[in-house]
Amino acid sequence: VVPKLKDLVQGHVIITRNIKTTDLAEADVAERVSKFCETANPYLGIYAKLDGIHLRIIARATTEEEASKLIRPVEQGIVAIMGPHVWGYDDESPEEAVATALKEKGFTLATMESCTGGMLASTITDVPGSSEYFRGGIVSYSNEAKAVNGVPAELIARFGAISQETAEAMAAAIRERFYTDVGIGVTGVAGPSEEEGKAVGTVFVSINLDQGVKNLTLRLPPRRALVKSRSVTTALIELCRYLNQL
Repeated sequence: VVPKLKDLVQGHVIITRNIKTTDLAEADVAERVSKFCETANPYLGIYAKLDGIHLRIIARATTEEEASKLIRPVEQGIVAIMGPHVWGYDDESPEEAVATALKEKGFTLATMESCTGGMLASTITDVPGSSEYFRGGIVSYSNEAKAVNGVPAELIARFGAISQETAEAMAAAIRERFYTDVGIGVTGVAGPSEEEGKAVGTVFVSINLDQGVKNLTLRLPPRRALVKSRSVTTALIELCRYLNQL
């Protein structure tokens, strides 16, 4: 129906461009891009979403070309200001952004996850053609499963299964076992009760590449489903940002 709708509306076009950011609070983002909020056309909207703060540029004109010209300098200015905090555009999901970044680099990926119960691997494979870069994953839900798959038992005994050290060892082990360029390890407390003295919502993520290791400590709202989904989203966004900086 799109062509028919376009025929009905002449001389009035609305174009949008969505820029997705992470790691900053809504107020901080709003302050950084405040100079772009002073005009009505294009208009800049700021929205808090589960995967970060979205900046939506909306332009009105008589043609798509004219509307795009209005958007272009605003988009360029925002990207220049937000820099590495930008991880995606428009309807792009974290898993799609990761797919694009991995294919551009020619990298492969494997995962070892605990508290997310396989959700990370499942989300990655939601992208058609993900077998091009995703080699596979292991759900090491128990300490025994972690040890069998390359995480030293003495490391778990010393630091605990829920620790940054264990997440880092998981990422390194899965990368070695699956012969990939990138390994991700995720361990944490999904709830409903604390474990190893750590509060529900405490999650450790490690991203392992030849270029270095990136570790994250998350403090998420103590709701099991939310802990799992936010851990996956954050891990993918941070991987995308890391790859885009290489």
